[in-house]
Amino acid sequence: MTNLINKDNIKYSAEDIGNALRTIDPKFRGPSDEQIPIIESLHLGPTVVIAGAGSGKTETMSARVLWLVANGIVRPEEILGLTFTRKAAGELSSRIRKRLRQLRKIGYLPIDAQSKSEIDIAVSVSTYHSYAGRVLSEHAIRIGVDATSDPIGEAAAWQIANNIVNNFTSEETNGSDI
Repeated sequence: MTNLINKDNIKYSAEDIGNALRTIDPKFRGPSDEQIPIIESLHLGPTVVIAGAGSGKTETMSARVLWLVANGIVRPEEILGLTFTRKAAGELSSRIRKRLRQLRKIGYLPIDAQSKSEIDIAVSVSTYHSYAGRVLSEHAIRIGVDATSDPIGEAAAWQIANNIVNNFTSEETNGSDI
């Protein structure tokens, strides 16, 4: 499988989708000039969006999903959105679902080829930590870990590191603290 999108298969630009959404929600602002290359990237695969707070990462990520789905490149269930906070994950998931419903309403979503019905608009969005916990519980037996285990959080990791540093002894110092 190639990780590049065939540009000849693109039906809608990011601006087309933004303009269409504006017909339903006049307050909707389309993508900025900086966001369009990210949204319309021909790379298909894991993608990282790195930018500062308030720069439009969530909007860019949701617009990328809309562009991919509207152009029939991926189905919503093939999307995995990961963020650092529950708040950002909730916002991203909500925004994508709302906009996919709007695109369906105006006829921009493809029809399922097999069932000849509307595609399911469920997307998977979570925090990195939550996703890791789900992967761990689903595959724990393969790596010999208890399936009810949870990944440790940041606070627990700091506590463990602090405990190791504070209780470290070295053979070079004959077991005395450093």
